[in-house]
Amino acid sequence: MNMPKEPISIEVLGALVRVGPGAVHEVGSFFQKAGSKKVFIATDKGVVKAGLVKSSLASLEKARIGFELFDEIEPNPSDRTVMAGAEIFKKTGCDALLGVGGGSALDAGKAIQVMAVHPGHVSEYFGVAAASKINPRKPYYIAVPTTSGTGSEVSRGCVITNTATNTKSVVRAGLPQLAVIDPEMTLSMPPFLTAATGMDALSHCIEACVSNAYNPVCMALGLEGIRLIGRSLKTAVQKGSDLEARLDMAVASMMGALAFQKGLGAVHSLAHQLSTEAGIHHGVANSILLPHVMRFNLSEASRELWEVGRALGENVSSLSAAEGGERAFAAVTRLSREIGLPQRLRDVEVKESHIPLMAKKAMGDWCHPFNPRPCREADMESLYRTAY
Repeated sequence: MNMPKEPISIEVLGALVRVGPGAVHEVGSFFQKAGSKKVFIATDKGVVKAGLVKSSLASLEKARIGFELFDEIEPNPSDRTVMAGAEIFKKTGCDALLGVGGGSALDAGKAIQVMAVHPGHVSEYFGVAAASKINPRKPYYIAVPTTSGTGSEVSRGCVITNTATNTKSVVRAGLPQLAVIDPEMTLSMPPFLTAATGMDALSHCIEACVSNAYNPVCMALGLEGIRLIGRSLKTAVQKGSDLEARLDMAVASMMGALAFQKGLGAVHSLAHQLSTEAGIHHGVANSILLPHVMRFNLSEASRELWEVGRALGENVSSLSAAEGGERAFAAVTRLSREIGLPQRLRDVEVKESHIPLMAKKAMGDWCHPFNPRPCREADMESLYRTAY
C-alpha cells in the first residue's frame, strides 16, 4: 500500500476520515463547510508547547473562524475537567469542537461535546445504559490525533475518570464528525511515547481479534492493524522521521479502534486499574499485561492467536493452533523488549500490596466480559502477580 501523496477521504463503519500528509491544514475549510463560527479547542499543555496546534490555528484563521483554546486536559481526563471545559464552551459562545492530542484530549473533547448541550453532570451519562439519554445532535467535532495508539478519533466511546470512585467510566458520545489522520502530526513524538502508544494500538487489535463476539469485519481490520504494527512500530520508534512508518502506525491505531467494536478483554480491565491506582501510562500497562493475558487465553482462542502470530510475521504455517499461539505471545514480548518498554509491573513501581484491590476493581470493568476465557477475581489477581 503506497502512501497517498495528498489527503484522501475514506469512510468505514460509520467513521469519516481524512487521511494523508498535510490533512491537518484542511480543518478550517471543514469547519467552514459545517457553518461553524467559533471552535473550542480541546488539548493539553504538552501538545501546545510542542507546537502541534499551530497548523490548526493557522487553518482556522485562514477560514476566518474564531476559537477558544482549552489546554487543561490531563492524562486520564477527569469528570471535573470535562465539566470545566463544557462550562467554558458555553460561556464563550463556541458552536464546534476541535480535539488535538492523544487519546486523553480526544476523549475529553467527546465528553465536552456531550455536556455542552446536555444538562446535569457527566457522571449521569456514564455507561452503555445511559447512551439513550445522549442526543445525537451535538456540536460539530473534528478529532486530530497526535499519537498512534488509542484510536479515539474513530471510536464511539470516551473514557473519563470518575473522581468519586477513582475508576474509569465510559460515555457513549458517538463518533466525531470527522477524524483527521495526518502522519506529520506524529513526527515529533519521542521514542518512548511512540513505543507505548504503539503497544496500546497492538493491544486493541489483538484483544479485538480474540474477543468472544462474532464480527468478521472487525477481525479483518484487527489483523491488518497487527500486520502494519509488526511492519512499522520498530521503525517508528528508532527512526521517528520515517513518514511511511508513521502513517502505518496512525492507520493501524485507527483500525484497532474500529476493530474493538467487536470487544476488548482482560488486558484492558487490568490496565485501567493500573492507570487509576498507580498512574501507569495506559500503553505501558497494556504492553506489560498483553503477553500474559494472551497465554491465559490460549486454551479458548488458540486459532485466533495463531492468526495473530501470522499477522506479526511469524512463520506459523506448519504449526498447530496452540504452537502458533505460543509464537504470537513470544513475538509480542520480543517486540515490547526491542522497543525499550518495561517488562514487569515491578519495573514501573507498582506496589504489590495494591494487587488485591486492583483485581477486585478489574472485575467491575466493562471490557473483560468479551474476553474469550471467562475471568474470576482470582484470575485477575493471578494475572497481576504473573506480570509482577
